[in-house]
Amino acid sequence: MPLTAQQQAAPVPASLSDIEQQQFQQAKALIQAEDYAAAVAVLQQLAEAVPAASGVGYNLALAQWHSGNVEAAQQRLLQVVGVAPDYTAAHNLLGVLARQQGNFRQAERHFQRALQADASYAIAHKNLAFLYELYLGELLQAHYHYKQYYQLTADEQAKGWLVLLEQQLTQEEKHEQTDL
Repeated sequence: MPLTAQQQAAPVPASLSDIEQQQFQQAKALIQAEDYAAAVAVLQQLAEAVPAASGVGYNLALAQWHSGNVEAAQQRLLQVVGVAPDYTAAHNLLGVLARQQGNFRQAERHFQRALQADASYAIAHKNLAFLYELYLGELLQAHYHYKQYYQLTADEQAKGWLVLLEQQLTQEEKHEQTDL
């Protein structure tokens, strides 16, 4: 499956030697080619050699997740945010994994943490909007985050989501008025 913006490989960490940077580039290419098992093998060696390199850890988690090893991916992501608490992509992916497991409030906290680190991180707005609308039924919150996402990306699909959500909010308001 193709990588979305939230799943793109992290840039090369500056703390890597030339050889390690080449290995990291190789692993990124393997991720792009969707050869996740091979990427995991390369990135695990790098992660052991340079445990503080957050980009290596994030990409390892990404490859583990795509390989179906969600638990290992979560553990690696927790290590990444332990070293780099403002790593937006790691918090975002932790939110995605939590949502997939039905841990909606935990997902919300990770998406919010990503936005605390970078309020312009569009994909976290999109993920929060989906979470609020589809899983938590918090339509006003969903509307806010769809709007933020649209303002940041001009994604026409988001414009459609906003229109549909506004129609739903109008319907709910009418029902509330008739129930009184």
